[in-house]
Formats: sequence, C-alpha cells, structure tokens
Amino acid sequence: MARPDGPAPGHRHRFDPAALLAGLLFLSAAGVFGGAALAGHEIPVVLAAPTLLIGFAVVGFVRAATRSRR
Repeated sequence: MARPDGPAPGHRHRFDPAALLAGLLFLSAAGVFGGAALAGHEIPVVLAAPTLLIGFAVVGFVRAATRSRR
C-alpha cells in the first residue's frame, strides 16, 4: 500500500516510455489542430481519425513491449 507522504523507502520510479509517447502524441495533435485553427484551415476527420488511431496503436505496442521487460 502506498504511503500518503510518498513512495516507500528504497522504491524507485521506473521510466515509462509509453506515457512519454502518449503525452507527445496528445501534444502534437493539439499543436496541429491549434496551428490549423490559427491559420484558418480545417483538418478533415478522414485524415485526423486514422492518424490518431495509428498513434494509439504505436503507444499500445510500446507499452506492451516495455511492460514485458519489467
């Protein structure tokens, strides 16, 4: 059980590349949509939806690949 004041003594947090990749995916999607909105362009859903789904698939693959090494 986790202590309310932090992790147990001697417990290290491991680097999670899937969380970093998911964060970068969302930040890049927000940047693309924000930049397109500022420029007055519209991104078609036909292009955006498959791109995000492919990104989620890559994040899931990285998560599965790195989880097996723990």
